[in-house]
Amino acid sequence: DEGSPVALCSKRAARRCLSSLSPVSPVSSLSSLLSSLRWRSPPLEASMSSREGPMQVPPEPRLFHTLAMQDISTALATPEALDDYMPGVLEEKSLLSMTHLWDASTWARHKSRHRWAHMLVAWPHSSILRAIRLPLGVILLVTLAVLQINALLAEAGRPRLTLPLAPLSLQASSLGLLLVFRNNQTHERLKEAQKAMGGLGALAREIMQLLVVHVPPEKGRAVALAARLLALFGWALKMQCRNEPERLYPIAEVLLPRAHSWLLSRPHRPGTVLLRLRAVVGELRKDGLLSSDAFKFIEERLAKLSAADAACVRLATFPVPPSYHRHGSRAIVLWLGSLPFVMEGLGCHPLQTAVAVMCTTFLLLGIDQIAIEVEQPLDVLPLHEFARGMSNDVHDVLEAWTTMPAVPRACDDYSDLGKESYLGSGRSSSARGSTAAVDKKER
Repeated sequence: DEGSPVALCSKRAARRCLSSLSPVSPVSSLSSLLSSLRWRSPPLEASMSSREGPMQVPPEPRLFHTLAMQDISTALATPEALDDYMPGVLEEKSLLSMTHLWDASTWARHKSRHRWAHMLVAWPHSSILRAIRLPLGVILLVTLAVLQINALLAEAGRPRLTLPLAPLSLQASSLGLLLVFRNNQTHERLKEAQKAMGGLGALAREIMQLLVVHVPPEKGRAVALAARLLALFGWALKMQCRNEPERLYPIAEVLLPRAHSWLLSRPHRPGTVLLRLRAVVGELRKDGLLSSDAFKFIEERLAKLSAADAACVRLATFPVPPSYHRHGSRAIVLWLGSLPFVMEGLGCHPLQTAVAVMCTTFLLLGIDQIAIEVEQPLDVLPLHEFARGMSNDVHDVLEAWTTMPAVPRACDDYSDLGKESYLGSGRSSSARGSTAAVDKKER
């Protein structure tokens, strides 16, 4: 059997050698028997996957790390991990927005001295303008209707439809306070989401560094399983926030080939990933393979991952009180609808009235639209890049650990401190004196 973990010999060769044995030359017959036997060792993968009998070929301690890195790379190459589509977002990928992570070139474009020209040229393609074009058009039609009606009334010698300026001036301060309060609430939610999601990669790096350093190499399988779970956590959190459970299946199938069905059957998948990760760390602690300090530090970071999960659940289920939005929107509509009558009462030219109303409407409705977009930050933040960055951070830690050279000893240091440590560790006083004299002469 080629896949058996025990070395086998050829039956024909055994029969042939046994028939050639004679009592005259037992030594030569035995040697010919041993030379004719074909010993074959099974492949490493077969011996690792076999459950019958002890494993004859022990795997290299860091082989599990390599396999985990390969599976993480395979998961990142799946279509679900490459598709960064964000439903409900109006911004284009080429624009400067918070829908993607920024780098040095993005900040340079943001602070460029030509930014004003670019903003003016790209104004017709503004995402805010596209979002408010319907109410903006309605307010503009109302303004044109008021101007036309007043023109007809003026031709007929009747008084025009106007409003005084004082009520609108008194309402402006209240409307401004309402918009400011609502925007402050939504930006607090955005700040909370950025703080929760922005630290996923750092937490994954710290957990993996503690595991690979403090867990013995013989338990590489447990460390590799923890790496797979950490690489999966970001994707589970993203799919939970975006309500896309079916897109998690291909990634989970690659990273957890045996437990992905159990994971996908659970209602809250990020918490399930953390539960299994805590079980792995707890087993290492019970077996005495993880010190109390390392276990404490890892649990603290797992608690922060759980806090990030809880923050996402809270943001997805608890909005800003909708009464603020409804009342603020109605106040804006009433104020903007009264503005053409006030401009007519001031005796402004029809073109002045139309331009003033259009600019004011764009300003106020734009502020309200920004509050609407930011109110649910999980729809505008780059969760895809956060999840992909978390997986890449886990992969980088494993790769760095498997390729890192051995930690140097004190005698490997050629500085004065290294020489003193080497001399004080086991050499005689005469040897120390001669070495010190040589060092002094060389200096």
